[in-house]
Amino acid sequence: MQSLFQTPSLFRKRANWFAGSMQALLIFAIAMISVPQSAQAENAGWPYWRGPHYNGSANASNLAEDWDPDGGEGSNVLWKRDDIGGPCTPIVMNERLYTIQRALPGTSRESEKVVCLDAKTGETLWENQYNVWLSDVPAERIGWSSVVGDQETGNVYVLGACDIFLCINGETGETVWQIPLHEQFGMLSTYGGRTNFPIIHEDLVIISGIIINWGEFAKPNHRLLGLDKRTGEIVWFSGTRDLPYDTTYSAPSLVTIDGQRQLILGAGDGAIWGFQPRTGKPLWNKQISRRGIYATPLVVGDKVFAAHSEENVSGSSMGAIVAMKVSGTGDETKVEELWRREEVVAGYSEPVFVDGRVYLVDDRCKMWIFDAETGETVVERKAFVGSRQRSALLYADGKIYVLTENGRWAVVKPTEDGFDVLSKGRVDDADFAGSPIVADGRLYFPSSKTLYCVATENGSQESVEMASTMGEETPVSENPDLAQILVVPAESVVQPGESVQLSTRFFNRLGQPLDVDADVTFEVQGAGKIEGSTFTANADASHTGVVITAKAGKATGTARIRIVPPLPWKFTFDGMTDPPLSWVGARYRHVIRDVDGSPALVKISTIPKGARSRSWMGPSDLSEYTIAADVRGARDNDKLPDIGLTAHGYVLDLMGQSQQLQIRTWSAQLRMAETINFPWKENTWYRMKFRAEIESEPPASVTVLKGKVWPRDEPEPKEWTITARDESPNLNASPGLYGNAKDAEIYIDNVEVTANE
Repeated sequence: MQSLFQTPSLFRKRANWFAGSMQALLIFAIAMISVPQSAQAENAGWPYWRGPHYNGSANASNLAEDWDPDGGEGSNVLWKRDDIGGPCTPIVMNERLYTIQRALPGTSRESEKVVCLDAKTGETLWENQYNVWLSDVPAERIGWSSVVGDQETGNVYVLGACDIFLCINGETGETVWQIPLHEQFGMLSTYGGRTNFPIIHEDLVIISGIIINWGEFAKPNHRLLGLDKRTGEIVWFSGTRDLPYDTTYSAPSLVTIDGQRQLILGAGDGAIWGFQPRTGKPLWNKQISRRGIYATPLVVGDKVFAAHSEENVSGSSMGAIVAMKVSGTGDETKVEELWRREEVVAGYSEPVFVDGRVYLVDDRCKMWIFDAETGETVVERKAFVGSRQRSALLYADGKIYVLTENGRWAVVKPTEDGFDVLSKGRVDDADFAGSPIVADGRLYFPSSKTLYCVATENGSQESVEMASTMGEETPVSENPDLAQILVVPAESVVQPGESVQLSTRFFNRLGQPLDVDADVTFEVQGAGKIEGSTFTANADASHTGVVITAKAGKATGTARIRIVPPLPWKFTFDGMTDPPLSWVGARYRHVIRDVDGSPALVKISTIPKGARSRSWMGPSDLSEYTIAADVRGARDNDKLPDIGLTAHGYVLDLMGQSQQLQIRTWSAQLRMAETINFPWKENTWYRMKFRAEIESEPPASVTVLKGKVWPRDEPEPKEWTITARDESPNLNASPGLYGNAKDAEIYIDNVEVTANE
């Protein structure tokens, strides 16, 4: 069976250890003298970007009411790092701070990294660097998401800018497992850097994003994946509505309502959703916007407060804050709207709850305060600092900490009639997109250029285990009947004739695990058979998929398996009505149509949001291969499309409007790109060939990319048309297709993928 995740040896990593010299040890010793002893409480951390209570608050005391970004005596700045900046909100676990940063910016080796600092001193403990490939995220948006820490294992998890999902050992910085979610699931990266936040629940790490998958999941959908946090195995795969309007980055929260554990988040379809975190079962949703939800909803008890800045579901007004009440369990779970205040344009900053009131800063840095029960406006559009707002609010020690997008900051204190400003200021030539956090009695403020640690001599904070903050569930004994089944792994890839060992997990109507003996039967839809709980793909199956359904009583569960043979592959599309079933990201945006008297794959131009996209043909552990295809571009409105092949995480792109041929890896950044002029004509068939090969051995490996394009009716030229070298190589990736059919259709035929000789 091909594993969906990959081993650490396939990617470059860096581990810079702080204790590497006596000089570093001396610095550490001196710094420790100045660290307040009360700030050394165990586990008083901030393992998730909205904190241990999932609501942007912490139980702390004696925190700073003022600070001076320039540092110096009396500034309350314990330390600062001028080389740690960007939009990432850090987390702190076990007195280690984790953040996502650009690596080697402005160089041909630019990439992404997770950096671990000593939270007390700011010294670097390790860095884990990894490539970004075939991503539309610009380097300036690296770190739009945050790391999440698992207090049980000590591991941290990160979704990278190209949708590579990593589990990293929090102590050593070594990669435990990683999955390229763009290749294996069709997760989109976006030009705006809208990267979703992972979250931990028990033995699962859960991540979401806009996914264009295969089979019945071929249409775009804001989907969620539940993975085994130790192995990366896919435990469940769920979703919202098809065809969401936006990619978003609303982070989930974990709560218990009416005794039922729920994961609540805003989605790309403009709705707030509730799911069972152990099973992925959708419970309820409430549409509050015509576009995607970016801000994280605030959950207080059984109430959910959600804000947005887009078009409301009715009328012409922009922005709103909506209060909802969730009740019931299982299939009877429901949500009702309690109150709504429109024309509150607050699309980014997350609110906080203080003494029965919701405090919210809108996109223009105006404070709003609402009575949580009635929705009565206590304070409306009160200016107090800045003019643009993106970061979330932090409430701790009776104070609200506010960081703004134009570099201004404020510390305010809630009062009976609103709030008082205790202090305010600004940082020079920087902004705040990341949010303030507090851990071990120390505040951390991330600006676009500098990370500040702000602390008083006697700051302190209550230790919290996140597992205890979600609320008490109804005892399993009150719902002992089997209602749901998970078949694990929920997604996998096999070769013809290979087998997958499946397991079943049982749950009640509340999504709680059951320890029961159930008579399970399996049904197979597709090319294979199952004996006991072992599925075996047919030996002659090729580029197809299988759905396995487990049944026990009235409960059912499914698993899906892609069957992909070893190289070589050839696709003529003769006799086919759809693209190969096992291709990820292909069926919604491509059709089979007769072109010049022969069936061909056509990338249609009538799906604007799918016009510039990629599709993936197989597993991600393939290396050193050549992909070739016949291609043709139409012309529409005097414009030509872009047509490309992908290999090893690189694209060979026949660019229509610029009349160029380009090899690149990180589309938005072009850290490594070779471009030549290459005039070509519409309605003319060309043959494209793209070869990826590796020179030398790690860690000094270089990937060599060679491409050629010629009229299909002419002999293949001996020489390669374009060649590129990447000294920060992608060593393996799935073959695939790239195309931008926004303006005109693309036609593809006779696709071949072969191992290099």
